[in-house]
Amino acid sequence: MTRALIFGLGGVGCIYGYILQQGGVEVTAVCRSNYEQVKANGVTIRSAKWGTVTARPHAARSPKEAAQYGPFDYILVCSKAFPGTSELIRDAVTGGTAVVLAQNGIGIEAEYAAAYPSNTMISGVVYLPTTQVEPGVVEHGTPLERFEIGSYPSLAGSAAEDAVTKLAELFAKGGGTCIAYDDVQAQRWEKLSVNASLNPITALSLCDDANFLRSSPGALEVAKDVMREVGAVAAAYGYHGVDKATIDRHMLRHEQRVNGKEPSMLVDVRQNRPVEVEAILGYTVRLAEKQNVAVPYLRMLYTLTKARNFAIVQSDEWKPIARVS
Repeated sequence: MTRALIFGLGGVGCIYGYILQQGGVEVTAVCRSNYEQVKANGVTIRSAKWGTVTARPHAARSPKEAAQYGPFDYILVCSKAFPGTSELIRDAVTGGTAVVLAQNGIGIEAEYAAAYPSNTMISGVVYLPTTQVEPGVVEHGTPLERFEIGSYPSLAGSAAEDAVTKLAELFAKGGGTCIAYDDVQAQRWEKLSVNASLNPITALSLCDDANFLRSSPGALEVAKDVMREVGAVAAAYGYHGVDKATIDRHMLRHEQRVNGKEPSMLVDVRQNRPVEVEAILGYTVRLAEKQNVAVPYLRMLYTLTKARNFAIVQSDEWKPIARVS
């Protein structure tokens, strides 16, 4: 039987664990704040796609504790993409483990590849609007659910290709949508264009996406300007998919909303939690500098979001702990 570990049992981790269980996978989950609830009752998912369903993974407090249920064929990292996270899963990684990054941002794979040079790396782009509304209870309010994956680096060899193909098949068997690409970085740049725009803008303005767009006549074009800058950086590295049609298509979804959605960075700021400033903005700005691409909007958002994150980390209300959910 295929065994998988979910590291970070928040909204995304809960649903991916459910899909894999439905696909016949033995699933273990590293839990933090929701350990007692998941241990006792499993995970309840209220979904626009599947209805109200329950998943029952093996619950563990840490990767070291989770290792008793291994060895794992896959470890899905569904936590926030903070620097240093790669070391947190070390106790659960064995020689045959494929590490799957279900995280936002660009350039996040290098840290894991350096930490586990002999393991298959799978990079994943997540489209899954979901929130854990209370420990062990997740709401998935729209039927949107798509996981785009590919090996890192691209064309990493037959073993990596097989691991990618098998994971996509397991998702499909479990009722999920998982699409495999030869080079998933094009999809990662496309998702980044949305994240690098609306995540920091909403986090700094404290408006959800719909309210930001209706807040002033220039709001939509400012958001698109940020996306255009991401597209320019992507093009400098050979990825040309973040074009006008792509930007308009993504933003139309946000323009049409009557009731807005709170991007993850806004949720984190509201709850006084650190944000993924480096994965989403910092690395993008540094890549732009290497290619002499002018990104004034991204640089401004990076500087301001870095300051917002600094204030959160320095706050007496936040106590630094290893985040896995």
